Amino acid sequence: MGKLAIRAVLLDLDGVLYIGHRAIDGARDSVLRLQQEGYAIAGVTNTTTMPRRSVAEKLATMDIPLGEELLFTPASAACRLIGRHRAKLYVRPELLEDFSGVRMDADHPEFVLMGDIGGEGYPPEVLREIFLHIMDGAQLLALHKNRFWQRPDGLHLDLGCFVSAVEYAANTEATVLGKPSRDFFLALCNKLGVHPEACLMVGDDIESDILGAQQAGMRTALVKTGKYREEFVRKRGIRADLLLPSIADLPDAMHLL
Repeated sequence: MGKLAIRAVLLDLDGVLYIGHRAIDGARDSVLRLQQEGYAIAGVTNTTTMPRRSVAEKLATMDIPLGEELLFTPASAACRLIGRHRAKLYVRPELLEDFSGVRMDADHPEFVLMGDIGGEGYPPEVLREIFLHIMDGAQLLALHKNRFWQRPDGLHLDLGCFVSAVEYAANTEATVLGKPSRDFFLALCNKLGVHPEACLMVGDDIESDILGAQQAGMRTALVKTGKYREEFVRKRGIRADLLLPSIADLPDAMHLL
């Protein structure tokens, strides 16, 4: 029995469609062409530096046709998991609009959520504060667990480094809500009404994008833009179904899947 035909394409944003405030060459045309050829297209991002509304506005300034309803972030998964429990959120102030229904409790939270807080990450006193909450019984959540990310000036440590520090100190394991969580990818396939095998994930991160999607049963395309580093990919030993110079090459390569 042959593989299912690809019906949906999930696109990582930062490093695939843009870097900083600059669109990657060919990003807009590729999205348009894939849409015209009948593929369901969605943006899938671990970005925790801005709310989903702002991500949609950023794409609009680049004329990339992905509206807010087509963007999936870890914040909505976090809200569902927290429910009516008390939580303390370590996120940028501008991201709080995506958590408007969450009950905040700074002193006795049942959940502690780690996201991007700006600057160069978590200072020691904030890590200790989180550690103490976990030792008091709070559950640790992470919007994602990426090792590093690409800024216009180069690579920087990402959230996963700080989450791992708390995990080690508190002898616990965070629930990861975004990529590479298998549940996150499967929930997206369910929302799109597409079997995982009929879904292609396109990303620049060999672990969060490619390995995570493969573990959910999806097919994958790795682009050599953004955080892609050949030596790091080689050492990880993970192979995508497609390896492409950039998003601009994706439409012509779809027949290879």
